[in-house]
Amino acid sequence: YELTCRDWSSDVCSSDLLRYLAQAVAEGLRCVPSRTSYCVGAVVALPDGRSFTGYTHETSPTHHAEQEAIRKALDAGAELRGAAIYSSMEPCSQRKSEPESCTQLILRHGFARVVFALYEPDRFVCCRGAQTLREAGVDVRVYPELAEGVRRANAHLGR
Repeated sequence: YELTCRDWSSDVCSSDLLRYLAQAVAEGLRCVPSRTSYCVGAVVALPDGRSFTGYTHETSPTHHAEQEAIRKALDAGAELRGAAIYSSMEPCSQRKSEPESCTQLILRHGFARVVFALYEPDRFVCCRGAQTLREAGVDVRVYPELAEGVRRANAHLGR
């Protein structure tokens, strides 16, 4: 993907940031399409350089991509406070299948930054993940330049 960093400092908009987001978009393409959920990919990136990936329904029919990546990081003993999470789509703010949304999970673990490519359409629920995260003081970045890959992963849902 050819992206440029317009108004952000070099520490915020680095080649690593764009690489992790592109990786999250690619993870979303690994999902088995479902008519009741989006195909999403996620990457948890730790300050120590380790990263963990996940995609929707990777290990459970109710797990979202962010849950999958966070679970792998926690299983590896990672400290998530101050980490970044990259998701192909805006983290959910409301769940029908589980009690905790991905937004709540991100806040509970103290992530400092959330980066995604596409706002969640109001198809299943009215998502307000980015707004909730920003209001809680999380640095939220959106790169719509990568949204086409997310749309491709979710073509089974129509427009």
